[in-house]
Amino acid sequence: MGKLLFEIGVEEIPARFLPSAKEQIEKLFPQMISEYRLVLYSLKIFMTPRRIAFIAEISDQQHSEEKLIWGPPAHISFDEEGKPKEPAIAFAKSQGIDIRDLMIKPKGKGNYVCALLKEKGRKTEEILPEILKNILFSLTFPKMMRWGNGELRFIRPIRWLLALYSNKIIPLEINGINARNFTYGHRFLSEKPLSINSIDDYERTLERNFVILDQDKRKSLICDEAHALAKNVKGQILLDEDLLEEVVYLVEFPHAVLCNFSENYLSLPKELLITVMKDHQRYFALTDQEGNLKNYFVVISNTDGKNDLNIRKGAERVIKARFEDAKFYFTEDLKKGINRLLELTKGIIYHKKLGSLYDKTLRICNVATKLSEILMPHKVELIKLAATYCKIDLASGVVGEFPELQGIMGGYYAEHAQLPPEVSQAIKQHYLPRGFSDEIPTEDMAAILSIADKLDHLFSFFYLGEIPSGTEDPFGLRRAANGIIAILLKRKYPLNLETLLTIYEEFPSESLKQQVLDFLIQRLESFFEGVGFNINLIKTVSHLMASLPLHEIEARLDAVRKFKDSENFERFFLAIKRVANIIKNYEISPFNSSLFMANEEKELYSKMEEVKGKLKEYLKKGEFLSALKYLDNLTPTINKFFDNVLVMDKDEKIKTNRIALLQELYNILRSVADISKIM
Repeated sequence: MGKLLFEIGVEEIPARFLPSAKEQIEKLFPQMISEYRLVLYSLKIFMTPRRIAFIAEISDQQHSEEKLIWGPPAHISFDEEGKPKEPAIAFAKSQGIDIRDLMIKPKGKGNYVCALLKEKGRKTEEILPEILKNILFSLTFPKMMRWGNGELRFIRPIRWLLALYSNKIIPLEINGINARNFTYGHRFLSEKPLSINSIDDYERTLERNFVILDQDKRKSLICDEAHALAKNVKGQILLDEDLLEEVVYLVEFPHAVLCNFSENYLSLPKELLITVMKDHQRYFALTDQEGNLKNYFVVISNTDGKNDLNIRKGAERVIKARFEDAKFYFTEDLKKGINRLLELTKGIIYHKKLGSLYDKTLRICNVATKLSEILMPHKVELIKLAATYCKIDLASGVVGEFPELQGIMGGYYAEHAQLPPEVSQAIKQHYLPRGFSDEIPTEDMAAILSIADKLDHLFSFFYLGEIPSGTEDPFGLRRAANGIIAILLKRKYPLNLETLLTIYEEFPSESLKQQVLDFLIQRLESFFEGVGFNINLIKTVSHLMASLPLHEIEARLDAVRKFKDSENFERFFLAIKRVANIIKNYEISPFNSSLFMANEEKELYSKMEEVKGKLKEYLKKGEFLSALKYLDNLTPTINKFFDNVLVMDKDEKIKTNRIALLQELYNILRSVADISKIM
């Protein structure tokens, strides 16, 4: 086993690209090591703005390999006495082996000449240059560039390569740069090249020169320092995970600096101040114990403590200017008022074929009203009010400058106009959720408004033919569908997808509704797969997905999963499968009990009638596992029927009647879930 160190030194890489590069190496390197017949014992990957690096422990030699190479047919390669003919001689020569080492083996319908070639494994150090080149050339980024006169494309210009195996320099050259045993420390705090003579010293050498190589260690340092500074002013750090990951990859030597701003700015909306700090400056906000914003923030600098004063002065000056801009836009929006903002939406084109933003608002209002009549009839007027003003902030100065605050700012403008608190809260939250895992609106009014908005979004772009294909989804239709499903599931509304789609009447096309329904069902199946139900299990409820509330479908799936582990599952599955197979090619028709000839079919019919009443009780109470166990009581009667009754009777009337009876039985058996669909 030998230790490998490879570092690609680059000009600063944008933070957002580094996690992806790490994931690529995690997948690529083990795969490549395996392809080269080496063994990987350990791999640790390091990412900083100026370097992509990894240390690996790998076997010092390839495994030997045997390959069987097939040649010409035996009958044309050797004569009757076994002497080699021209095809055999040519084949042996092409493989570089003696004619006596050829073998004859059966293949297909005949015998063929073949050669067993043994390839001895090469030393790892001989093939590492090829492996490392492949790794570097395989890394992809959304934006690539060329520099100088070279042809290599990479995320940023490569400035040095460090490549060692068992502490020896690997002879590697890429784009005119030769690998050496040198690296560089922090761009400003350590300017000289650093000699690396031992891989074990690599990380420590960089740390002595102001580079914390391990991203996990940088993250831990940032958290510890930020928490300590917040504690000094009796606050709590608002440690947003997305911002934290970004900052980790922005710096090589993180150092936290506490800064403050005037308390006067705390009169602005909390989300506005946090957005300015987080999204525009990459600063961490502070709150008190109750979650109220404090007039402090933490900057993570890429330098040591000697520059704290300059860092603080610069950050406070910048944040003041940004807050002043935010204050100006917010004040101007409040002066306009919600009705003026609503009027301005008439001049904003939503889509040239769909009209203005105001037209979209009217469609949302129509859908939200109908939804509220079903789910919250006592709140219809309030929901209408929320729907009317839900898009006004898209005409505001604040959202024009900070688009990530859409919805949130609309809620503040509604609040300032003294609309009911429920209305402003619904407007604030109506963009939620943005996916299956995102938080959903906390109140029903916001949830109804969110469904209405997302439903209009789906229908509008399906109407335009902008249907997602493959990975392409420029208008976020999957996200909208996921949001609708998440709300219906988590809030357990008694609303199925078919009913939901009948509410939307703007584009009254049955084919369009079917397209949207199919799309929603597809997303629902994806959700169920994502939470651990396998595809065969999901098929058992496919026939119910459009007609039942989504939370009930999930409950049925859970019941099927539990029932599948029960001791009686196998016999019930075989019984329902037998029924399904017989009836699958016949059109549904009613049966006539007076045509029953055999006692077994009379008994089956009687048992079916007996089961219906109790089954209805179980379904009404949502006791789906109990319902499945109860249905299993039919299994002995079904088996007895098949053992003693010939379904395909010569008399066409009797045959048709028996198939119709089995069709009715099948409907009863799959009333909870269609167990026959489990493979």
